[in-house]
Amino acid sequence: MLFPRLVAAFALAALATASTAQTAAPAPAPAATPAPAAASTAPAAAEKQCGKPDPHPGRLASNEKMRGWNKEINTWQTCMRAFIGELEAKADAAVKIANAAVADSNATIAAYNSVVKDLQAQAEAAK
Repeated sequence: MLFPRLVAAFALAALATASTAQTAAPAPAPAATPAPAAASTAPAAAEKQCGKPDPHPGRLASNEKMRGWNKEINTWQTCMRAFIGELEAKADAAVKIANAAVADSNATIAAYNSVVKDLQAQAEAAK
């Protein structure tokens, strides 16, 4: 006698979740740019975009050569700051998308748990 009641309760739960699952689908996430295959590609991309500065000319270099090197380093530093800012913006966007997906998942699980509790209460009341 217990087995048919359990089967009926599970069938009722399946029907209830199927009927609540027919809500409108959420809008798809915006297409994100593909992430680098590995963390080691970021330095290569930065070097490709900003160029690698020449090594320090040494302490015996002329003032003109030192000024040129300092200018090159400042240009490289500005480029790297912009590059890092772009990476941080992409990372922030990815974190926001992930947090939204987690919140949606948590809301769906909470709704499912609520339906299951209601069905269990109805099954207990029917006894």
